[in-house]
Amino acid sequence: MNRTYDTALIIGGSKGMGLEIALALSGQGTKTHVVARSENDLKRLREKAPGIHTITKDASENGVADDLLAALRPDLLVLSAGVTPRMAPFQSQAWDEFSAAWNTDMKIAHDFMSAALNQPMPSGGTIVSFSSGAGLSGSRLSGGYAGAKRMQHFLTEYAQREADNLDLGLRFLSIIPKQLVQGTEKGLAAATAYAAAVGKPLDQFWSQWDNALTAKGIADHVVELLGRPEALPSNSYTITGNGIEAFS
Repeated sequence: MNRTYDTALIIGGSKGMGLEIALALSGQGTKTHVVARSENDLKRLREKAPGIHTITKDASENGVADDLLAALRPDLLVLSAGVTPRMAPFQSQAWDEFSAAWNTDMKIAHDFMSAALNQPMPSGGTIVSFSSGAGLSGSRLSGGYAGAKRMQHFLTEYAQREADNLDLGLRFLSIIPKQLVQGTEKGLAAATAYAAAVGKPLDQFWSQWDNALTAKGIADHVVELLGRPEALPSNSYTITGNGIEAFS
């Protein structure tokens, strides 16, 4: 029998992989709450999936993480929110542009993981944090994005250690897409910038991968992973168009 969840909270679930995960979980009968900044995106989500509960909030604001976890008491928390970084050499970026991922992606991860430990979330709960392949190999045209995503991965490891020390019964997972994700705003922005940097047409740049990585493909892998009844062999996983693998 697959593992199931009563209540899921998806931060950044109005589009991309967060949206696909929200749709899959709701379809399985999990009470699913989606948080996003754009009311227009959330309206479209409600039209597509009326059973999903939506909350218009900037998850990076102080106090939001504590308030949401206290009010909803989820046993599954998915952190997929993040900025689309400005794609340009670092010397062309103002500090606010360069550090955008630290003040959004990384701050959200810090606030929600801290709240999960401090409240804490119900024993047996799972926290999923999306890092990026940029955090493994760098991303010279996206400012501080790669560093923020590497730190987000580290923070997941730190959180698991703290949860174990406190005997909270929580599981923290780091998910690392290693390819640019086709069909997403962030993936298109990065592919366009890097294709131009190497002087290739966009379609030729995308063709470097035999199998495309899509938001739906990521969601399928993550939801399958979450549903496994047995103990997982790792707390970190990479995903490509060819599948999912434990990462160490």
